[in-house]
Amino acid sequence: MRIGLRAALAAAAVFVCAARANAQVTPAPADDAGVSVGPGAGAKGEAELAASGKAAQDLEAQVIELRRIIEEMDRSRASVDDLRRRLDEMEARLGENDRRDDALAASGAGREASLFKFRDDGFAMRSPNGRFLLVPHLRLQTVYTGLIASRGMMDTAAPDVSEFTLPHAEVILEGHVGSRLFSYRLQLDAAQSPTIRDAYIQVGTGRRFGLRIGQFKIPYGLQRWTYSGELEFVTISTPMQAFTLERDIGLMATGRPFAGRLEYELSVTNGSGAGRLNDNIDLAYAARVVAAPWGPVTPGEGDLEWHPRPRASFGVAGYYNLVPTDLVARTGDPNADTDYDDDGRIDNVAIWQGGAEVKALWRGASVQAELFRRYEVPGGPYASRSTWGAYAQAGYFVIRGRLQVAARFGHTDVPLFGSTALDRALHGDRITEEAAAVNAYLRGQRVKVQVDYTHFHGEQMATGLDALSGPNANRVRAAVQLGF
Repeated sequence: MRIGLRAALAAAAVFVCAARANAQVTPAPADDAGVSVGPGAGAKGEAELAASGKAAQDLEAQVIELRRIIEEMDRSRASVDDLRRRLDEMEARLGENDRRDDALAASGAGREASLFKFRDDGFAMRSPNGRFLLVPHLRLQTVYTGLIASRGMMDTAAPDVSEFTLPHAEVILEGHVGSRLFSYRLQLDAAQSPTIRDAYIQVGTGRRFGLRIGQFKIPYGLQRWTYSGELEFVTISTPMQAFTLERDIGLMATGRPFAGRLEYELSVTNGSGAGRLNDNIDLAYAARVVAAPWGPVTPGEGDLEWHPRPRASFGVAGYYNLVPTDLVARTGDPNADTDYDDDGRIDNVAIWQGGAEVKALWRGASVQAELFRRYEVPGGPYASRSTWGAYAQAGYFVIRGRLQVAARFGHTDVPLFGSTALDRALHGDRITEEAAAVNAYLRGQRVKVQVDYTHFHGEQMATGLDALSGPNANRVRAAVQLGF
């Protein structure tokens, strides 16, 4: 563009010079005979000279304007070049600062420096090079429980309850050390026993493969696998409580391949429970596999995120363990033979447990259900025992992200291992529950108020008779939860 303007300016200058030269020609040329041209020809020549002079002036004005435009363009280009130079200098300084920070972090001189990042759901502490991450969490939950129960045959008075409790006062620390390949989680709950809940190291990202080492939840049961601070009811259902496997110490492989559309957990643990040494030489094995064909389903119960498209997951789980026999507790005989095969070791009971789960979310509506099955095989002359349970639960946000209603129905046998005949008669070994809940999410799951009502009915499987203590109960709970 600048070359074209300069060429035009040069051509215009040449044109101006030529016009000025024409304007200086003698006024009356003579013919070949030496006779001058008449008065008409002279007037015509003067008019042409005047027009040529005016054209030269106009062209000179245009040349001046072109020169001014070119000078402005030169000044603008100088400004742009200066701005580009300054940007290059700033970029070089930033690069040098980044290299200096990396060098300090690598040499250890920057270990004391840390970066706090505050988010809506809490804060995180990260080292300058990102090799260390600490994300703390806190949760407090207070619950009021009021229960009115019918008087059973073994009750001297109706077993009513009215009390405040503190189910959770927990602190969770999680993050990674050295690299994202080495993550950790420590969950402490002062309101429960044992106080240490989760305490494990995980090697791997967990997206495709991760290996947990330490104490963690056994991978069995959708509701038990869900964090208790994200339930639609104050606690898990009665069937899930009956078949829950809690926490244990061992190894677990976990992963979420195919962009989260598949989830798996495979564990090998002591089989004796959280914080306990193995009570025999055998280990426990558990597996859970969940498929989400339409995309990963968010953790927690309910559709707080209000998914615009339907999401669903389907899963199965299994568990196997050998536990020391419950013959003494079951029969009430302290002299019962607990070494029937005379191998010098206490007999074991084989526990086989299976489960199936389904969950669906869409536009504030949620549905989930689980089925549990358990076989207890004592061995020797003793008969095997079989129990089952199931529940279905649904919820809906009547006010998006704020107010939710939920309902649940459950029916379950109570596993027989370790229970005496008197316990089963008193409290029943088959329980039915119908429940409803209203939840207010003031700040999502972080600040939540819950109120739920549950009706229980307990009976004896063998006879079909009502439990001897409080066979029918109506319970109301109100819970306030605060956390980040």
